[in-house]
Amino acid sequence: MIWCLIILLISLWALKIEVPRLRQKQGHKELWIFLASISTSALFSMAVSLHLRILNPLDVITYLFKPMGKMITTLLT
Repeated sequence: MIWCLIILLISLWALKIEVPRLRQKQGHKELWIFLASISTSALFSMAVSLHLRILNPLDVITYLFKPMGKMITTLLT
């Protein structure tokens, strides 16, 4: 639980530093991308620190394309 607090504090520290810079430069798109990336990375880091099972993206790709691979294999043989 302490690791979640540390991750949250580091994320807030990064926000405190970067958000004023991006607002000053009128970088609205960059600000949204930064907010999305830091929130995603903080959530995944907290999930790892809590030993939660995180789905591997390659498993999702395999699940989606396995039927297509079988179909192509049956068509070619």
